[in-house]
Amino acid sequence: MGWFGKKKQAQDNLQKADQLLNKGLSGMMMKGLIPKQHREAMNQSIEEARQAQMAAGGSVPITATAIVLSVRDTGKLINFDPVVILELEVTETSGSRYTKTLETLVSKLQVPRAGTTSDSDSIRPIRRNSSMLAP
Repeated sequence: MGWFGKKKQAQDNLQKADQLLNKGLSGMMMKGLIPKQHREAMNQSIEEARQAQMAAGGSVPITATAIVLSVRDTGKLINFDPVVILELEVTETSGSRYTKTLETLVSKLQVPRAGTTSDSDSIRPIRRNSSMLAP
């Protein structure tokens, strides 16, 4: 219960973040204080989190599978988890195949090995634009 008996409606945290970033007084302050490229990166992160939430709930079908061809260590760590360069052979549901190289953060407990097969939704680059390397 809120103040004066007003019931608070349950609201998704991603929706709250979107509202704080883009709407109302806080949205105006964000536009005035935070550069456009940073706001776009935050909005992209919110959208990726929404997509991950939908995928975890099973509402997004698998669009491709990938086989790990090679794994190279970059020497970088984020929260003690390694950042690696994966070379993948991607097969879309339409049957088209291609190789893709991307830099991504992986858990120390789930480091992919050559020959591992995975759906493409479980392997995500750290930053979509800058981390996708040449195909």
